[in-house]
Amino acid sequence: MIGIPLMFMCLTYTGDLLADAFISGYSRMINFVYRRICRGHLKDCIPDDTRQSFENPDSESDDSRHVPIVATLAVLALYITMGALLFAQWENWHVLDGAYFCFITFTTIGFGDLVPGKGTVTESKAGKAAMCALFLLFGMIVMAMSFKLMQDEIMSKFRRFGRRFGFVKRSNDPG
Repeated sequence: MIGIPLMFMCLTYTGDLLADAFISGYSRMINFVYRRICRGHLKDCIPDDTRQSFENPDSESDDSRHVPIVATLAVLALYITMGALLFAQWENWHVLDGAYFCFITFTTIGFGDLVPGKGTVTESKAGKAAMCALFLLFGMIVMAMSFKLMQDEIMSKFRRFGRRFGFVKRSNDPG
């Protein structure tokens, strides 16, 4: 009764920390790429509102620091693909079975129809079990990070939509 909620709290907290680190890294990477492409002509390449978030990557504004949902899904798909290839190699599963197992496990659905280590007879079974557990635990954290980043992006879009149509006041408006 205590362990499951505590585990979800730990996953959520760790996912939030990883999301903050990912936002910072993504912002710095995009800043670097735009500066290399534009080579000092940032004013001509990027609109004013977008340019300010790239000129000041350490700003704490919610609207300027976000990661597109496509980038978040790409990171998640990459991690699931790595797991699929890993389990295809270790367990002699089909790659689609490995991807299915990773997705079902990372989303904490866990049907139990595929279990790693069930059909293997090797000397390093304990080492593989530990590596598998760490990979799956980090995968759940990546999933929590992805949910947080997608939630932040959707909330940012709703706030922008609300400001555009006057449903939400701007933070610098008086009253």
